[in-house]
Amino acid sequence: MTRTADATLVVIPARYPSTRFPGKPLADLNGKPMIQHVWERAIAAKRPGRVLVATDDERIAQAVRRFGGEVMMTSADHRTGTERVAEVSAQFPAERVVNLQGDLPLFQPATLDRLIETGGALIQRGEADLITAKSALTDEEELFSPHSVKVVTDERGDALYFSRSPIPHIERGAFGKRGSFTFYKHYGIYLYHKNFLLHIAKSPEGNLERMERLEQLRVLEQGGRVRVMEIEKEEALYFWEVNTPEDLVRAREILNNVRGEA
Repeated sequence: MTRTADATLVVIPARYPSTRFPGKPLADLNGKPMIQHVWERAIAAKRPGRVLVATDDERIAQAVRRFGGEVMMTSADHRTGTERVAEVSAQFPAERVVNLQGDLPLFQPATLDRLIETGGALIQRGEADLITAKSALTDEEELFSPHSVKVVTDERGDALYFSRSPIPHIERGAFGKRGSFTFYKHYGIYLYHKNFLLHIAKSPEGNLERMERLEQLRVLEQGGRVRVMEIEKEEALYFWEVNTPEDLVRAREILNNVRGEA
């Protein structure tokens, strides 16, 4: 889908292999493959100029073509989704690029629009190299789950660190009992200036990235500035990440509840 040549490019990286959930992009979610839900919500947003799926798997590519989406085949040698997105972005003139994770089938298009509008202005002014999102954690199990990525920021909202562990440290059972401190969950959506994206994609894997298995840590290790935009509790509900088959069941429940309320 194309609107204007200089508008923001949205790339949805998708791969078939997964330790926890093989074939996840093609998993059925209420009669559609999950990747279709992500694509449809992205094209419903007003700010993106072009939306496409990037994959190295022909099964995913065929599914995208069947539902009318745009897809590009990429190298099978990429270590991360960031590298896959960078390969695609190098072929287009757009200066701003969104890496939209393919495991977010319920996000609200308005949230993507706000990220592009607010984050694009910060990047244009040189206040950030990368924009991403967070929301307050309210569940102790999610706080301690390694599948839920946590983030801490400075007073400007710039990321200090991302981790699969609770940050700062807290003992189990103490959540909600230590004053008014708020823990934050990180969400896998990223807005880059293309030049910075291409730089990061070519940079070596960092030690922190390797230990945590979090590619956004490469940005911090390279000295990049990551501004983390807070999204509200209501928006965060729809930023449900599907990492396991159990998460997909919960996504179905959320989607069915929304339809039931309509």
